[in-house]
Amino acid sequence: MGGTRMHVCPLCKRSDGTTRLSAYWRTLSPEGRAGVPHLARPALHDERWTAPLGLLTVGCALLVADTWLGFVGLAGGGFWLVSLRDRVAQAAKERADWHRKLICRPCHHAFLP
Repeated sequence: MGGTRMHVCPLCKRSDGTTRLSAYWRTLSPEGRAGVPHLARPALHDERWTAPLGLLTVGCALLVADTWLGFVGLAGGGFWLVSLRDRVAQAAKERADWHRKLICRPCHHAFLP
């Protein structure tokens, strides 16, 4: 027997039509993909790290110059970096989950095994 394990769809309780969502997505035509956008792979977000790092650098320079704006720059840059980090981590988790998902061909329900 091969390494394929049958998974039961939690919606219709069938196991004869489950397959990897990524494989199913590759078989769809562009028109078919347009009809099921909720099944699409989550997009990669092009996060720009230079602006918050620049704000941190300016904040450090202003802090060294003994200006109160240095604290504002450090706080703003730090907050911006943390929010970017969290967004990147969330996007990576969503993409990893998408690659693990299965789809039931009879009822078109996507689920994690």
